Amino acid sequence: MYARCCNTAMFLDFTRGHWLTVYRGRLPNDIPPATMRMMTAERPEGVILPDDMANYPGHSGKFMLKLLGAWMAMGFRRPVVDGVP
Repeated sequence: MYARCCNTAMFLDFTRGHWLTVYRGRLPNDIPPATMRMMTAERPEGVILPDDMANYPGHSGKFMLKLLGAWMAMGFRRPVVDGVP
């Protein structure tokens, strides 16, 4: 999904998933700090990540459990996003 006014990406919606990947820069400044980076194995060659938080090459087990818990709380339904088919 992107904003028409400035052609800026806002979030990614996965058709088969029950989550939205949100660009952190699009959220208010008073949200809690990030605690992990995921999917770092596919970063561009030469990119060195700081060690200020956990860096996982794929999805962490903790994240997957939280995701499953959230999906259970949603009744295993996919959220509806206006304007997204």
